[in-house]
Amino acid sequence: MTIYLVRHGESKSNYDNKHFRSYFCGQLDVPLTDTGTKSADDLCDYFKEKQIKHVYVSDLLRTQQTFEHIFPYDIASTTTPLLRERSLGVFEGEYKDEISANPKYEKYFNDPNFKDFRHSFSQKAPEGESYEDVYQRVEHFMNHVVNEDTQKMISSLLHIKLSFVV
Repeated sequence: MTIYLVRHGESKSNYDNKHFRSYFCGQLDVPLTDTGTKSADDLCDYFKEKQIKHVYVSDLLRTQQTFEHIFPYDIASTTTPLLRERSLGVFEGEYKDEISANPKYEKYFNDPNFKDFRHSFSQKAPEGESYEDVYQRVEHFMNHVVNEDTQKMISSLLHIKLSFVV
């Protein structure tokens, strides 16, 4: 079995975090930018030649839009929340500078036992997921894919944090 892992195109939150004020996106449903749409369009011919049999797609808007641009033709697909980005819990949609200054969440940015939640395998934001949680979710997905599609060439459209644990 061959699996192609494809990250979604540039989203509004990717753009905003690079060019404006940084905020936590996580599982927020944000659209692609024009650049993200063009990047996805650019992959269409590449994947058409690969004869992909099935595509698994995160249920978030940015991956759905990426899928529609890479595969504008009829192809078997499954939308699943198992491929969602890592949840950042109560931090999602919050500006990083504001949430880090909030006394209620101060420990997540200053206390050594909590402040590495963005990079640690086991730490997590309040009501969010750790990378360990994401790993278990992706492991469940991979076991399902291997059992169902062992003879197929497949593609999965997902998020950057998921590709870290795959």
